[in-house]
Amino acid sequence: MPRRALLLSLLLAALGAAYLPALRAGYTNWDDADYVFANPALKGPAAAFAAPRLGHYHPLSDLSLAAVTRLAGESPFPQHAVNLLLHAANAVLLFLLLAALLGSDAAALAGAALWALHPANAEAAAWIAERKTLLCAFFYLAALLAYLRPPSARRTAAVAGLFLAALLSKASAVTLPLALPALDWLLRRRPDKRALAWNGLLLAAAAGFALLAAAAQGGQGRLLPAGGPGLFSFYAAKAVWPSGLCALYPYRETLAALAASPLLRLLPAAAFAAGLALAARKGRREETFGLLFFALNILPFALIVPVGPALTADRYLYLPLAGLALAAAAVFKTLYGSPRLRPAAIAAAAALALFFGTLTAGRAAVWRSSVTLWASVLKAYPASSVANLNMAHALLERGETAPALPFLLTAVRSDPGNPGALYDLGTLLARAGRAAEALPPLKEAVRLNPGYAPAWNNLGLAELELGRPAAARAAFLAAAAADPAYAPARANLAALEKPAPAR
Repeated sequence: MPRRALLLSLLLAALGAAYLPALRAGYTNWDDADYVFANPALKGPAAAFAAPRLGHYHPLSDLSLAAVTRLAGESPFPQHAVNLLLHAANAVLLFLLLAALLGSDAAALAGAALWALHPANAEAAAWIAERKTLLCAFFYLAALLAYLRPPSARRTAAVAGLFLAALLSKASAVTLPLALPALDWLLRRRPDKRALAWNGLLLAAAAGFALLAAAAQGGQGRLLPAGGPGLFSFYAAKAVWPSGLCALYPYRETLAALAASPLLRLLPAAAFAAGLALAARKGRREETFGLLFFALNILPFALIVPVGPALTADRYLYLPLAGLALAAAAVFKTLYGSPRLRPAAIAAAAALALFFGTLTAGRAAVWRSSVTLWASVLKAYPASSVANLNMAHALLERGETAPALPFLLTAVRSDPGNPGALYDLGTLLARAGRAAEALPPLKEAVRLNPGYAPAWNNLGLAELELGRPAAARAAFLAAAAADPAYAPARANLAALEKPAPAR
């Protein structure tokens, strides 16, 4: 077997062993249904390209998920298998990129293995809904590889096409036009005027997709600016020492933790800047480019926080970590080149890969089900309203009504202004025969959201259970007014107004 094929086999075997738990996983109630069962691409390609949804514009990702569903059915196994195949393909692309840039297959294997097995990447690889991150990275890395070829019309077309595919998978690919000149610097290439003009067109496309992404996010709520140094420190620390990884970093709690510790907020960013300056001053181009690549691809997530309940996310490290993998591989190449240091370099890289792989297997197992997912989040953030609410939903889907109640109570205590949590709590209490206790949360839900037809309807059912038909009728009328198409309210109103049979 050729040496490179053997190295790639070792890489893929290690990746497969670490991610084996993901193949036994099911769907989660954290966006998976929206990306699979409610995917507009199931209606046809035009529906996928029609408009942004879920705060993003990612038609290729939607088409990928829909294609797997059409070909293999609704079982979660094929979706997980495709995710892992994409992660494996990205590991191979990164290996080829590192080998081309460093001229060392051994160093490329070390860097690609550390990246492929990094536990922060488990979120993107083991979570079905994150197909967009995997696809975006695939086309992005392929574009970088294509750019290494000598300038030609074919190369230009390949890079442009791959860049467009990356953008249509996830808007975070907008950084590519800035990475290409840095790659020219690394390779000591002087781009000609035609290359500069094409890069200008790529920048214009990136700006357009950035505006589209901002509009999509803004349509979901409002974009939240974050403390750049603090979040950069957060990501840099997780990249170097991936402890305390979590599927959800609640906005309020994470921001408070960063604010409470000036060292935590500033020291990793300062150390990163010092390392970048040292690498540049020493003329270590590979390490400098790798660190710049990390910064370029993580800064968008450090400066602007997307709409949602989280301040940060492990999956945002997926592509930026490729830059750190290059820097680490360059250091390994230097050590590997010394016969005296080579055994120590190999042992250190193997030990770190084994350590990362063990952590990754644990992180992949977190995504086995909704219950395991939210149990892991609640272990870190027991008061999180989002985690408690989703854990309650997961238990209710299993038919475990009594265990779900404490999580709903905690969700409401943590976020008393959430009409959805109040509705769920009131509905659960009513179904448990505790109609009197159900009234306050249901009344508060409709006060906060007068157009909440299901809450009005269930309030009417609770009033009816307590023997108050007039109050029930008013609630059913309010539900019908809020949503004339809401059939349960009309049915309950008709049953209430139906004359009693004659005796």
